[in-house]
Amino acid sequence: MTSNPVADRAQSAPATASMPAITLESVAHQYEAERTTVRALAAVDLSVAPGEFVSIVGPSGCGKTTLLRAVAGLLEPASGRVEVFGSPPRTARRNGALGLVTQEPGLMPWRSVEANVRLAIDLAGSDGSATSWLERVGIDRYAGLYPRELSGGMKQRVALARALAVDPRLLLMDEPFGALDELSREAMRLELLALWERERISVLFVTHSIREALLLSDRVVVMSGSPGRILEEVAVDLSRPRTDALLTEPAFVESERHIRDLLRTSA
Repeated sequence: MTSNPVADRAQSAPATASMPAITLESVAHQYEAERTTVRALAAVDLSVAPGEFVSIVGPSGCGKTTLLRAVAGLLEPASGRVEVFGSPPRTARRNGALGLVTQEPGLMPWRSVEANVRLAIDLAGSDGSATSWLERVGIDRYAGLYPRELSGGMKQRVALARALAVDPRLLLMDEPFGALDELSREAMRLELLALWERERISVLFVTHSIREALLLSDRVVVMSGSPGRILEEVAVDLSRPRTDALLTEPAFVESERHIRDLLRTSA
């Protein structure tokens, strides 16, 4: 009997709205490198609520990407429990409950912009509209172009549209704007904020930028150096919608200073 992704997803929907989007309990991981064991994560506990925007910041090598990959079901942690809406991550991914955007857009060069997004919709067994999502990320006029004809920022817009086109309830983002110039990064940040305000899906966002984390998030998770552990979860009590005008607000400046101090003292 063949599987119906849409029906499967409906069956895996949370029983209550209060069920966490992400649950991590004592998640630890290590891997072998050059005849030595590298501890990437050390007993991480984290919960992300439905509709919450959470960012992770920390030094290079602190396990941010490892943690995100575990939530995406791309990596099985050495120990601990990982759930996405009460299901194993691989089940959630297979049922279209989560979308993933990384620093490298990963577009298929032989497919047009619209065809790249359409492929994700078809694979998910969804009836969504590629054109509709291209419109929402402001790139519908480039639907017939190919990846080689796009700028870095435009490629990331396509990657974002592709991730959202399967109508996920959780969006995982790993340094998605890291390779962009500052103007493109600011434009993408504002676009992401606008989309999140409209869709209100859960987001787990990995970034090296403290300012970016504060501008986007409800909560910033600050991680230590290797092995990665959570130093503190900083609530972001700033009004929305948010713009760069908040950068000089006393509350923003104090939160930024506090996070920098945490990272400095843990180095």
